Amino acid sequence: MTITSDHGSSKNWYPGLDGVRAIAVLLVFSVHYMGYFTFFAGWTGVLIFFVLSGFLITGILYDNRNELHRYRNFYIRRTLRIFPLFYFAWLLVFVASLLLHGRWHPLQFLWIVYLGNYVRFLVGDPSLDHIFTAHSALPLEIGHLWSLAVEEQFYLIWPLVVFHVRTRKTLLRICGVTIFAVLVLRIALWMTIPERILSQELLYRLTITQCDAFMLGGLIALWIRGPEKDLLLCNAGKLFTMSLAALAVAYLFNNKFHANYLLNTSAWMSTYGFTLVDCSAACLILCALRKNSLAFRIMTLRPLRVLGRYSYGFYIYHVLLMPFLHTYILPVNHLTTTSAYHLHLVLSTSLDLVIVLTVSALSYHLIEAPFLSMKDYFTVRHKNPGAQSSVLST
Repeated sequence: MTITSDHGSSKNWYPGLDGVRAIAVLLVFSVHYMGYFTFFAGWTGVLIFFVLSGFLITGILYDNRNELHRYRNFYIRRTLRIFPLFYFAWLLVFVASLLLHGRWHPLQFLWIVYLGNYVRFLVGDPSLDHIFTAHSALPLEIGHLWSLAVEEQFYLIWPLVVFHVRTRKTLLRICGVTIFAVLVLRIALWMTIPERILSQELLYRLTITQCDAFMLGGLIALWIRGPEKDLLLCNAGKLFTMSLAALAVAYLFNNKFHANYLLNTSAWMSTYGFTLVDCSAACLILCALRKNSLAFRIMTLRPLRVLGRYSYGFYIYHVLLMPFLHTYILPVNHLTTTSAYHLHLVLSTSLDLVIVLTVSALSYHLIEAPFLSMKDYFTVRHKNPGAQSSVLST
């Protein structure tokens, strides 16, 4: 997923988006490390990443749609950005699997070619999100990589559309129609597919039922490249407040005005709820684009910018490391009181976050950055009056 920016690849980029990445990855971290105490709402961070990807990638594709080598340049840059860390992580999984005597299912190799989001549905078994080992407390967690598979599938298809259509108005219509069509599709699938399949997060993990998030990101990327830009940015705060209010009202109404877990498999969330989350994410991005606003100042705080920079590695490593951290770093040992348990949770989660961030930072500088520096070497640029340089870094 587009959860990192290529710092230094463009003179013009939006620093506030690092903060958006940080918020998204912290949400995802929370659902895995302290989900019970956050009402399991952290999965919404994945949808923020999807909307952000649609925003960034659509902007880059549209700005470079007249380049002579647009396809080559785009896919080379994406490959150098995503593949090195992804396959390094898989190398670690393979080594750990050998050491811990991992038990593979044949279809789990689909994860390696970015088709892992379909594995559990092909087999009918969500346990294939793990590679079980001889050490029962140390399964190899690979399930979170489903979102990267969805992203890669989006990267394969959307450039063909943007580079072929090119005109902004037509692309806006495509985005709008797709958003509405996917909402209708989710409602239809919810009404027709058996509950046992829906409960496996079918509508959350399928590319076709999540592509409206990318299209919504694409919609705002196209809007800020037209006459709507000033109006959108001036009203970003109001739009964000209204979108969050709509999401809160839907949550309370569907939970009979009681606090409850924010599940991604509930009837309302699996249909129109995803749309409400996507709209909130899109408005958050708009807020982060408006310089000198409160949201911009928050999103550009140094801690958030640092986490945002390392968010790709953070996303991958935080789940891979989780069984090892829970087993060897401040494990729970028959805590006798609730207060002791809560104190342990705060300390262990804080330490886990620091460890994962440290690993992610090292990974970025040792693995990702060397490949990122190759982008200009492999990218072919020609002077072309019709081509615009991208205003966004991916």
